Amino acid sequence: MIKKVRKSFIAGVVLAAGLAFSVSGYADMKHKIIQPLSGVDTMLTTIVSKSKIAGTLEKDAYGNLALDANGNFKFNFSGDIYYPVTNPLNGELVATSGPLGTVAGQVAFPQSFAGLAFSVYGWLMNGADPSQMPAIPDVIRWSMNEITIVDAGTTYVPIPNKPEMALEGRAFTGLGPVEIGQLLNGSNGLSMSVRMGGCFAVQGVSGPHAGKIGTYCLNSTFTFDLSGINLANPMQSTLNGTGTSNCFTVLHNPIM
Repeated sequence: MIKKVRKSFIAGVVLAAGLAFSVSGYADMKHKIIQPLSGVDTMLTTIVSKSKIAGTLEKDAYGNLALDANGNFKFNFSGDIYYPVTNPLNGELVATSGPLGTVAGQVAFPQSFAGLAFSVYGWLMNGADPSQMPAIPDVIRWSMNEITIVDAGTTYVPIPNKPEMALEGRAFTGLGPVEIGQLLNGSNGLSMSVRMGGCFAVQGVSGPHAGKIGTYCLNSTFTFDLSGINLANPMQSTLNGTGTSNCFTVLHNPIM
C-alpha cells in the first residue's frame, strides 16, 4: 500500500512539474506570439472555424442526376462547424473543438467537374496506369446555389440580390489530387480528393452578429466516393462526397 501511494505521489510530482514547465515556458513567450490588434483590425470581427460536411449529387424522380437552371449538377450537403485548436508555436492545426454550429446548402458543380470524377473512375477500373491518367485541367470553377451557416448562435446567409458577390469557387486540380483510391477502401479504393477554395459575401440575419456584413472564405479538401459511378449510364450514377474546410469569417458593421 505504501509503495502504491509513493508511486502515485511521485507521478503527481512529475506531472505537476511538467505542467509548471509548460505554463512557464508558454508565459515566457506570450509577448512574442500574442500581439494586440491595432488600426482597422479592431473594427473587424474575425472568426476562425473548421467545417466538416457530407453530401450527394441530387437525382430526379427517374433516378437521373438533376441539373439546375444553368446546367450544373446539384450537390446537396450539410455538416457541423468546429473551432480549430492550433499549436501556439507555429499555428499548425492539431485538433478541433465542438461542434458549435452547422452548415447546409447546395453546390453547383459544372459538368466538367463530374466528368473528371467519371474519367478518373474509369482509369482506376482499368488498372490505373500512370501513363494513361486522364488529362486534368489546372482549375475547375464551381459555385453555390444556396448556403446557410449557423456559427456560435449567429445565422449567416449570402447577401441577397448581389450575384456579383456570390461564391466564385475553384477546384485547384492543377495541384494534383490529394489522393486517388486510398481513403475509402485501401490501396485499391475508389476515391478522389481534390483541393478547393473560394470566398463570398455574407450577412448575419440573427444572433449576436445580426446586422453585420463581411466575407466567408474556405480552403478545403473534398473527397468523392467514386464507387457509385455508372460508366454505362453516367446520368444514373451516384456521387457522394465528404469535405473538411478551414474557414475565415470577417465581419464589420455596415455604414452604407
